[in-house]
Amino acid sequence: MTRVVVSCAILTMMVSLRTPSATGQEVVLGVLEDNHGSYAGEPNFRSVRVVFQKSGTDWKSFPSDCRDQNCLKTVAANYPGEMKWTITFDGRNLGQITSRTPSEFKWYAAIGQQEIAATDSVPTIGKRSPEFGGYTEDVVYRPLVANSQPYFKDPEEWKQFRPSQDLASILRQAFRKQFPKLCRLGGPEHSRMDAFPYRDQEVGLVKAYASKLGWSIARLHLQAVDCADVEAGFDIDDPWFAVSPDGSAIHLADGMWLVDAADYDNDGKSELLFSIDRDDRGGYELFYDSFKKHVTFEFSYH
Repeated sequence: MTRVVVSCAILTMMVSLRTPSATGQEVVLGVLEDNHGSYAGEPNFRSVRVVFQKSGTDWKSFPSDCRDQNCLKTVAANYPGEMKWTITFDGRNLGQITSRTPSEFKWYAAIGQQEIAATDSVPTIGKRSPEFGGYTEDVVYRPLVANSQPYFKDPEEWKQFRPSQDLASILRQAFRKQFPKLCRLGGPEHSRMDAFPYRDQEVGLVKAYASKLGWSIARLHLQAVDCADVEAGFDIDDPWFAVSPDGSAIHLADGMWLVDAADYDNDGKSELLFSIDRDDRGGYELFYDSFKKHVTFEFSYH
């Protein structure tokens, strides 16, 4: 009997050693970025911005929102010194690179950015475009996810699609629930804010994605100002909504676009990474656990 118990214990240990475990291995996420030169005439350069780390069952953000120069000089100590990354996109492994954290970050918008080893061949998708430049509208390559572990598959198979009329109706109802009262500039020379009683059909569906599990997400657009925040004077910033398989809608966030989706921590479920594109703000948002949770890495450009 003793031999059987010992044998079972050894077998269990061998299986656990061979089975990848998201909780047993540190997972750090970064984003391979293309950056406009810091000064006029300087060429674009590539870097990896370290953004999230898996801690137990949750994702945590690295420190991101420095408000003074002293923070920029000291916060680099909170980042890993050197990382080896697997670069991924659309469920594919695009290659590996190594990057290192500088002794300090020179700019607010450079927080978390590691310098890529000069000998590395850096993966690229498509052509440079202002579509990927965010607030600055710089003409840059599409950002790509960098994972400290070789996890890049998308088990939920997220793909762009065209929503049905029923789904479009659910999304527009969710939009109205989120923004029950909207305003627009009116009067002589647009000198005042007037109530804008919009119709559901005026809410545009900019882009939508769906998974094989029945979830969908969509970016909606309407040029108007939230009456509850009329003093800010800014148009609402293309909110995103998620719709569950049973038709329940969730407001995710505004002012962002989808970078990629994959199972970055090897737990069998896909996480969705968005790039922040807001006024004077950049960074990333990661949604996980069927959109029950999310974590934000956000910085200021000035």
